[in-house]
This record gives sequence, C-alpha cells and structure tokens, in this order.
Amino acid sequence: MYIASTNIPQFFLKMLVYSSKQNCVISNILGVKWPKTSKEWEKDLVQKVNFLNLVGCFNVIASLVVFNIIGFKPLNIHFSIVLGLACGVIVLNFFRKYLAGAYLFFAIGMYVLGVATVYMRIESNVLMYFFPLTLSIVHILGRKELFGHLIIWCIFYFLEISYFVLFSPKTELIQITEETMASLKIFNGIFAFFCGLMLITVITWLNIKQEQEVRNVIEEKRLLLAELYHRVKNNLNIVTSLINIKKNNSESQEVIDALEDCRGRVFSMALVHQQMYSESRVGNLNMMTYLVELIRNVEHAFGGDADVVLEVNSDELMLPISKAVPIGLIMNELITNSYKHAKIPGQKLIVTIRVSQVGNSLQIELSDNGPGIKSDKENNHSTLGFELIRSLCEQIDASFIVGKNATENSGAMIQIKVIDYSVNTQLIV
Repeated sequence: MYIASTNIPQFFLKMLVYSSKQNCVISNILGVKWPKTSKEWEKDLVQKVNFLNLVGCFNVIASLVVFNIIGFKPLNIHFSIVLGLACGVIVLNFFRKYLAGAYLFFAIGMYVLGVATVYMRIESNVLMYFFPLTLSIVHILGRKELFGHLIIWCIFYFLEISYFVLFSPKTELIQITEETMASLKIFNGIFAFFCGLMLITVITWLNIKQEQEVRNVIEEKRLLLAELYHRVKNNLNIVTSLINIKKNNSESQEVIDALEDCRGRVFSMALVHQQMYSESRVGNLNMMTYLVELIRNVEHAFGGDADVVLEVNSDELMLPISKAVPIGLIMNELITNSYKHAKIPGQKLIVTIRVSQVGNSLQIELSDNGPGIKSDKENNHSTLGFELIRSLCEQIDASFIVGKNATENSGAMIQIKVIDYSVNTQLIV
C-alpha cells in the first residue's frame, strides 16, 4: 500500500467512494454504463483497483501527517506526486484502460516505497510495507485472465526488494537523528502491520460478498431451471391429455393402438421433466425412481397381469439431462414392446430390467419369457419402435444388441450400453 498527501480534490474523493452495487465505482458515481462487451474480470479489476487506490491515498495522507509531526519532511514532495499519479489511475479506468490503470497503481506503489526506503533506510522497517502491497497485487491480479500480469509484477517487486536488501545505498541522503529513526521504526512497524491487517480484512469481506453473489446467482438459475422443467412437464401433460381425448373418441382399434403408443412416448418425456423438477438436485434424473413410475404407467395402460423385476445397482444412479430423455424413450419402447408382443397364452409374463454402471459406461438389459424376437432376416426389425430405439442409441452413442434370453431358454434379451456415460457429466445446480 502506498501512503501520501494532505489535499485531495473533492471530485477525486467522490469518484473513489466505494459502492457495493453491481457496477464499478466509476460507473456508479459518474453514471457511466458498462459496455455490453465488458467482461466480468474487467469489472472486477476496476472495482478492486479503485478501492485499493482510495485506501492507498488515505495511507499516504496518514503517513505524511505523522512524518511531519515527528519532523521528517523529505518525502512531502514525493507523496504529493503520488497523489497526482493516483488521480491518473481513476482517469485511466474512466476511459476503460483497465490494465493500464492497474499497472500505474502498482508502479506508484513501487515508486513510493522505493523512495521511502532510500530516504529512511531499511533499518526503519520501511520494507514491511511491501507485504500489504504484495497482498494487493495478488488480490487484484489473482485471476486466470490476469495470471501473466501477476507473475510480471511479482518479479518486479522481488527485484526491488532484493536490490534494497543486497545493495542498499551506503551513503545517507539526509541525516536522521537517533530519536527520529526510533520514531520511524515504531510508526512503520505498527502502520505496516495495520495496513496488512486492514487489507486482509477488506479482501475477506470482498470474498464473502462475492461468494454470496455467486450463491444468489446459482440459486436463481436453479429456480429458473426448475420452472423450465415444470412448464415443459405441464405442456407435455396437456399433449398427453389431448391424445387421450382423441383416443377415447376413436372407434378404430388400429387408431387407438397408435395413439396409445404416442401417448406413452409423450408421457415418458413428461415424466423425465417431472422427476427433474422434483429432484433436490435440479437437472439430474434418478434412474430408479424414474423406471418405477414408467413401469407403473405401462402397467396401467396394458393391464397389470405381468411381473416386472427391476434391478438397479444403485439407488443414487443419476442421469444427466443430455441422456435422460433419450434413455426414457428407449425404456418406454422396450417395456411397451414386451407387454404387447411377449405375452404367451396360459403363461404369466415376466419382464426383468437390469441397470448397472460399469466404469464410465451405463448398461441396460431387458429380458422376458415370451416367444422371443425373430432374427433380422425373418423380421428385419423395421417397426417404428425399433427404428426409434436405433436412432436414439445413435444420438447418445450407445450400442444396441438384440438376442435370446439365456436364463429362460426362451424370450428376448435386449442390451443397450451407453459408452460415454459418466457421473461427472451430470448437471448439478
């Protein structure tokens, strides 16, 4: 932190009054609006530089007053220069020269501490001021967009401190009495500690404020996302109701069956959004909960005269939104297909669904005790349901295998393996 001047123009103080609103200090006071192209790090940089610039000016004033009281006046002219340069920081930020303003701020710090060290000598504890100044560098430039600039200024300050420690001038520019040097040691030690403590307090306060803003933004996005799922679910439920009305008014069994298939597909998508809306972690689908509801819907549509065995290897197996809707449609097609085509007269239908996660892959296996599925040569698997399943598997980069149920020695067995599934791809808000 640099330290200097007794007179600050009134407009300068007004321009530096810190504001906690969204815009930076300058834009709040002078009514300057941020351009739409401004990046978040630029706004953050200007806020921090302007605030620490104000703190530095007050430190300069306090030091100048104390130095004059104890009779140490050689730094008066240099501290006045520092205040004039501090106005330049504000001007550069006003004209959106953000990095130039930050560079000037740090150059002022190097200048005032360098001059103070030359005049007061290192035994006056003046080097202790480099600690709060280094903290300000890390605080202002501690972002990935500014990391290169942070390294540059850390090197500059390291070289300056090394010079004064290793090559301190042997000749004294001015004579300092033992009484004055004792006063300087006490003041510099206490005031440097105070500046460091104040800066740490300010940084902590700003970090808490920034963290709260981030939490508010996350909560707002979570609520918006939940509202989006809720509205999509409601719209899909309206579509389902319209299909039901049309189905109930139709006399053709073929039309009724087609509409029921369509209704089931729409319901499977609506159920995804309903589950995501009700989950504590919006944007993720609990596989177990979803399949239980989906099976219940299919049983209601075709009658509950079948046993469905559901095995999921984890109650917390979650699906990201990018996989949830396609997998939901696939499961609806597979379960519906078993209910429609796997029933054998005089035999109870048993459908087994196994869902497991192996590494980064999600494996889904459905088998039944029906007559099985004919080979490609006999049936060609050209129905709409199979075409839809193939298309959805391609969409989520999954393999699709149709075979025979080895356990029952009859019936169908369908395996779907989502190769690039990973828990790390979940959207957690």
